[in-house]
Amino acid sequence: MNILKSLVASTALTLSAITQAATLTPVIDAFTLTDLQEQGAVKVLEIRSDPEAFAKAHIPGAVHIPYGEFRGPKGNPGALPDLKALATTLGSRGLTPEDAVVVVHDGVTTSDFGAAARVYWTLKSVGFQELAILNGGFRGYQKDGFQRSAVVTQPEPVELSLQFNPAWYADTEAVAARVDAGEGASLIDARLDAFFAGKAWHGAAAKPGILPGATHFSFEAFFDQNTPLLKDQAEIQRIVADEGLDQPSTVSYCNTGHWAATNWFVLSEVAEVRDVRLYAESMVEWSNAGRPMDNVPSSLEFAILKTQKWFNGLVN
Repeated sequence: MNILKSLVASTALTLSAITQAATLTPVIDAFTLTDLQEQGAVKVLEIRSDPEAFAKAHIPGAVHIPYGEFRGPKGNPGALPDLKALATTLGSRGLTPEDAVVVVHDGVTTSDFGAAARVYWTLKSVGFQELAILNGGFRGYQKDGFQRSAVVTQPEPVELSLQFNPAWYADTEAVAARVDAGEGASLIDARLDAFFAGKAWHGAAAKPGILPGATHFSFEAFFDQNTPLLKDQAEIQRIVADEGLDQPSTVSYCNTGHWAATNWFVLSEVAEVRDVRLYAESMVEWSNAGRPMDNVPSSLEFAILKTQKWFNGLVN
């Protein structure tokens, strides 16, 4: 009888974990994460930038892969990572597409969420189906008073072979086809105002500017004021409807596919707008390829902007 009870209890716990994993929502809070961990329903991937800080204190059981390992080279940071290298990295942390994974960012600024969104997008594109981002990241988890650990997680390594699914990706040629067809309005620039106005640019970009005909919606509008916390779903749905962002087949872009990943994530995963894609390489690749651009400053204006940028770099 005791054996039967144990079997029933064990089965119930397993089914509970499966049910929880199957209903993992794209954004969760620290309370939900803790419950899921207690049920053994999820694995935690921290992408925080400082390995030493992670070693000193992290979410119990979490594995660590710095965000940079999901990025391209310095000259084109938004480029897709090498799949073999990514498979080796994920496998060494015991992560497989069959796992339910919660991505945890630093949680210091709104831009940190973009790192988690880009990792979420990458994992989804290589076959992971159960994914979530911890709202507020590690800093939020810490502020909520949950337990932290300095114990090294030692997962069982696995061998992976990944394939990239381009369903949520628009490459430079696909974007160029939209521009040539006069479909610039379907291209959403996620950057801050100065970038869209042609007054600022990424250090790896050839010059300031935007994709021809693109519309503008800064990623920061999806966050609570002065916090890295994403707004709740009802507020996001209102913003998306009011701003006309609920159009299917849109492409989100920025400088390197980082801020744009937030817009992609919110529209595709939270608001469930159909067929939203990320231009991962964004303006760095576009500008360096000599493609046409709008909002480009004149040669004289650009020279002045470069001088100002150089001077500000010295001062700061």
